[in-house]
Amino acid sequence: MTASTPTSSSVAQVGNKALAFPARVIQKVIGDRLSGHLTFTDPRDPSIGWNLYVGNGQLHYANSTVGHQERFNYLCQRYCPQLSTTLATDETEYQYLCRLWQQGQLTLPQLRKLLFLFSQEALVHIFAMPQATLQMEQVAGLEHLVLCVPIKETLSQLRQAITQAVQVRTYLNSPLQRLVLTTTERVPADLWPMDYGRNIAAALPQLLEHKPVLYEVATQLRMEAIATAQLLQPALVNGLIGQDPYTGPTSDTRPIVACIDDSRTIQRNVRLILETCGYRVLGLMQPTHALSALNDTKPNLVLMDISMPEMDGYELCRQLRQTEALKDVPVVMLTGRDGLVDRIRARMVGATDYLTKPFTPQELLSLAERFTQTAAMESHS
Repeated sequence: MTASTPTSSSVAQVGNKALAFPARVIQKVIGDRLSGHLTFTDPRDPSIGWNLYVGNGQLHYANSTVGHQERFNYLCQRYCPQLSTTLATDETEYQYLCRLWQQGQLTLPQLRKLLFLFSQEALVHIFAMPQATLQMEQVAGLEHLVLCVPIKETLSQLRQAITQAVQVRTYLNSPLQRLVLTTTERVPADLWPMDYGRNIAAALPQLLEHKPVLYEVATQLRMEAIATAQLLQPALVNGLIGQDPYTGPTSDTRPIVACIDDSRTIQRNVRLILETCGYRVLGLMQPTHALSALNDTKPNLVLMDISMPEMDGYELCRQLRQTEALKDVPVVMLTGRDGLVDRIRARMVGATDYLTKPFTPQELLSLAERFTQTAAMESHS
């Protein structure tokens, strides 16, 4: 099975879209011991999807494609309330937890336990989807592979939760659907049993004031997400609570600077310098995966290390210049060497400029300001 040719027994053709049956696809993954990154997108709301990372038919991780902060807040409250729950820009909960492990704040067994619990919760929602559009990449794309467990054994522990999630989907499409109160009238308390209906009806306007996703409501109520959906069922079934697509908390208009460097120190310094001055930093540590991420993000500026494993900065810059959507993005090469030959070679592959490490905060800020302003002016000309 590949991204372009999924097995016919796992996929149905509906109009012009191929819809996969997630349960059958995952059985195929297990049986054929497949490896890669699968993305199941909800056909009812294409803004919502679920990632499944597998290796040789084993589970590496599973999570949502959107709503990382909302879901992470919910999962932390349940499994690790002692942790800070603020994710950095463009950081997934997987990256955050691995960072805590590397900093010595989590042991490896603790990390694996949390990743396993977080993955189980995502698998419940993947299996609850009757159909989904499917995309598969042969490379998992996870920076650290610290979890490797049999999917079949994992699922055997989730049967009851999957059954409940399937039932919930009959009236709530996804825990990442935005919930909105559709009436300005008083919510009738008699939709619920009298012993607590009055309290629920009175609380709904405040609970749903900012169009939260189910995870946020569950976090406020300190309840499990599925139990929270069951609590809201009468209002959802009666149309008092509407469901909007997940669109993210707010639109981010900050200039985007991508930093491609396998040094954590450089990544941390670049993020600290630029984000405090109003930039959004996209940190990429694996050059072989950088092009697809850059294509999705369309940064205003790319900072690129020359000396990296697997693919050096010269080759990556050359490939970037051959990519239609990225060929005009300014690229500044980062290196510890300040030789004339390196500068000439950088220019030959299409680099815009050259910055020698270590650099000062002012040098980096001046460079970012110069090139992001130039790129903005050219895009509006």
